[in-house]
Amino acid sequence: MFRRIALDLNKDNNQKRRLESAIQLAIRHQAELIGIYTDPLASQYLHDDVAVPVQLLDSMVNYIEIEKAETKAMFMKEAHAADLSAQWRAPKGSASDALALHARFCDLLVMSQASTPDHPGAVLPTPVESVITSAGRPVLIIPYVGELRPTTGRSVLFCWDYGRRAARALADAAPILRMATDLVVLTVDPKPEMLSFRDIAPDDLAGYCAAQGYPKIKEVHQGSEGVGVGNAILNTAADYGCDLIVMGAYSHSRVREWILGGASKTLLESMTVPILFSH
Repeated sequence: MFRRIALDLNKDNNQKRRLESAIQLAIRHQAELIGIYTDPLASQYLHDDVAVPVQLLDSMVNYIEIEKAETKAMFMKEAHAADLSAQWRAPKGSASDALALHARFCDLLVMSQASTPDHPGAVLPTPVESVITSAGRPVLIIPYVGELRPTTGRSVLFCWDYGRRAARALADAAPILRMATDLVVLTVDPKPEMLSFRDIAPDDLAGYCAAQGYPKIKEVHQGSEGVGVGNAILNTAADYGCDLIVMGAYSHSRVREWILGGASKTLLESMTVPILFSH
């Protein structure tokens, strides 16, 4: 079970959905909730090398303090109403660095889906991408759209490609998978001949899942031609009524490890159910 869950409390349009999801998860796992409020983007102007009129600077600081107090009051009220143990943290500095650091003292971090970049050629990673690849803990991403079930995690789609990150995700998601009732294992563009060559038995994954106390798996194979890996994952989740996706997060290239590419980026932009990423 998860014993300590970190929650990004940044003020955005998905804050309420994110808080509700974290509270429901903490209730199911009897976990302590750690709310993390990072300085808004406006804090980038609070440096000596940026010319900001004193009056405007004072107004910005005042606004941030008011928002911080309101967020803290709301978080503690909701946590106590759910009879949860909760702590409030307001770290300074980079939001990505602060969230990643706090996540390492918890079992899981809950964040929101990244906003769509202004243009497809955007180079800098979003805070979500940066945290996923640097936290060292699984990160549960809550989408902006789609139904959020109180029992999210009962029907899980696990993305399996035989790789290290997928194996890590399967282990990181253990507290959720042991409470699930259905587990669909999706392999996109499977390579059965490779497994056979390596003397992997057809039921090795099923055997592992059974040994861990996971539900009996339903293995599904899909091709990516014409749709892409990301869309194949989303389509399968919809076809089988899954309310959570579990997968390893993959980087676009060795040179730019911090930019998520391929399926991971597609899912972050188009997700309609929560996704637990492990890297």
